[in-house]
Amino acid sequence: MRLTPMISAILADGNGDGTPDRLGDTLAVSGRVTAAPAQLSHVRSNVATLQDDTDGIHARLPDGPLVSRGDSLIVRGRLLQERGLTAIDVTQYRIVPSPPRTPKPVPLTVATTVEDHYEGWLARTRGRVVDRRRTSKGRSLVLESPDGSSSARLSLFVADRHENRFRLDRFETGDVVEATGIVSQHGNRYLIEPRDDGDLVQSALAWEYLRIALIILGGLATGAVIWGVVLQGAVDRRTRQLKEAKRESERMRKLFESVFESAPVMIMLLDEDNRFERINKQFETVLGWTEEELLARDDAWTLLYPDDTDRRETLAFVDGAPTDRLESRPKTRDGHRLITEWWRTDLEEGRRLCLGVDITDRKRQERDLRRAKQHAETARREAEEASRLKSVFLANMSHEIRTPLTSIIGFAETIGDEAGDAAGENVVRFARLIKNSGHRLLNTLNAVLNLSKLETGEMDLSLEPVDLTQEARSSARQLLQKADERGIDLRVDTPDRPVFSQADGGAIQIILRNLISNAIKYSAKVSRVWVRAYEDDTGAAVLEVEDEGMGMDPSEVEDLFEAFRQASEGRDRTHEGTGIGLAVTKKAADAMEGTVTVETEQGVGSRFSVQLPRAEGVEPQRTTRP
Repeated sequence: MRLTPMISAILADGNGDGTPDRLGDTLAVSGRVTAAPAQLSHVRSNVATLQDDTDGIHARLPDGPLVSRGDSLIVRGRLLQERGLTAIDVTQYRIVPSPPRTPKPVPLTVATTVEDHYEGWLARTRGRVVDRRRTSKGRSLVLESPDGSSSARLSLFVADRHENRFRLDRFETGDVVEATGIVSQHGNRYLIEPRDDGDLVQSALAWEYLRIALIILGGLATGAVIWGVVLQGAVDRRTRQLKEAKRESERMRKLFESVFESAPVMIMLLDEDNRFERINKQFETVLGWTEEELLARDDAWTLLYPDDTDRRETLAFVDGAPTDRLESRPKTRDGHRLITEWWRTDLEEGRRLCLGVDITDRKRQERDLRRAKQHAETARREAEEASRLKSVFLANMSHEIRTPLTSIIGFAETIGDEAGDAAGENVVRFARLIKNSGHRLLNTLNAVLNLSKLETGEMDLSLEPVDLTQEARSSARQLLQKADERGIDLRVDTPDRPVFSQADGGAIQIILRNLISNAIKYSAKVSRVWVRAYEDDTGAAVLEVEDEGMGMDPSEVEDLFEAFRQASEGRDRTHEGTGIGLAVTKKAADAMEGTVTVETEQGVGSRFSVQLPRAEGVEPQRTTRP
């Protein structure tokens, strides 16, 4: 994976003014050395050339490790241009350990060499010597196309300080020379700079001898022309391929740069010595440190991890065998500590790419969740203990209160029956009051116990086909005396056919007794109460109790089924009771997958409807609401 810009990217001239857009910028670039310092036939002795798959460039190197042809080199410096030649004034460079490999020379013609596409490239061209020149800085051979197909001219230049290394005297005017070297520019002239004498090969005789040979070999002239055309076509084809490869490489570079900088995770690129080469914008955003700060300092890891233990663990992760992930706590530029999670992948030449995310908020949420779970577990245990104590209390209360209460009711009935007229009216009345009060207390106890069992799921319900018609009539008979005592006309409107529900008979009796008792309690004297059982339009079995009582405000219905709540409460309440009956009714219906609804109007009365599932496997008896 390549993480430095392509050479073509730093040489891009988007506005077409003849100079690179990034001229004057400090940047990093990498490539293979095509000409080492002091090898190039250049005026300066510290100039080397680099080339990648997209382009080539001259580089002025400072003092440092010896650089050889074929080395993989990463340089950092300022991009400049002098007398038309674009180069990097290098401030620091590094040789990447890898086997030496020199790119192959690009085959060019004289005409294509003098175009601006190949400056900095290692090229091979073939031209005829048309002039030999000497300047104050060196000697040059002026080359033209061997077949005269182009008027373009290319200078083969050798600086004075390299004159002993290159034997230019062996070439005469008219000779055809095959020159290999680095394409350069000086002012408005294009040059090719050889690296050693072996880069210059005399590929033909002098023009006079060539002319004689052409006359002698006239029969081959046509073939030579055809071969030239074929060769030119191959060169042009190769040139187009290189340009296409250059465009594709530039496209991929821009794509990578876009992904690298816009990635929502932190990215850091490290060299083989764990030094920072690049970081992305997300790294700077999260931790606050800039790329310049980390690249310029040898103690960059100390900035991020001041604690020795944290730093050793992080470097062990970066430098050791690959592991799944690392959780670390780097310090931000403003002094805060974050919790981060990192992954690592190894690249070529000992480099490493590390990806990280800030998990501080996630860790805080996990900690809060653990605390919440601990609190919930504590609350659950406390609730279970409270439920156990409540069950123990209710069991004791059922035994300790129900047993003497039953005796009291029995004795009151005996006193009332045996006293007769001889005991006087007060004795009989007192006995009846004791019996009624005992029944009321027993009913309250039963209601509390039923509510508790329904809430805890301890009430054993046996769901089976139950005839609601029979249950309605049975409950009405049990409460008929209570209705007569208040002058209430208790009516049962049921069909002649059974209305079966999948329910528990005991729970149905609880529901009916509560609803009918409430209807009698809250109805005015000399009024009516209806008890109904039928199947509605949906096929569900319905129990219904309607009264002509006091009714209530519809806004009070919402709280009506809460335990210990009544329409009238406190000192102002007008009727006896604990407010448990309707809560028991609702929970009993829920336990049988039924629903309870209320229709009420203050001063007119109320209608309570309990909708229950129809019994499966029993042929439905279609009835309608009476």
